[in-house]
Amino acid sequence: MKTTFNVQEPYRSQLLRGEKSIEGRLNKGKFSNLMPGDKIELENTGQIFLVERIAHYKNFQTMLQQEDISKIIPGISKIEEGITLYHQFYTPVQEKEYGVLAIHLKKEE
Repeated sequence: MKTTFNVQEPYRSQLLRGEKSIEGRLNKGKFSNLMPGDKIELENTGQIFLVERIAHYKNFQTMLQQEDISKIIPGISKIEEGITLYHQFYTPVQEKEYGVLAIHLKKEE
């Protein structure tokens, strides 16, 4: 499956530079259908990423504790800061309803 996804700055540039390799999302919509081996295109860049692995978590806190936070949110080292950042995009109610995904991406050259 190939799909497109949008990422806001500065995370878009971090993905393109290879600094960020894990995308955290709610487990809903097109993201809930992703499988390892799928290819996704970063919107408006033409850059393709291979989905290497997908990990499912109950919430962002658990995801940030279990994964390498520097690959999810480069420049952030405190889990509390990461949770606050994700709650700017998703509400705690959405997080509880859907759960979250850590989508491990590999940039295709």
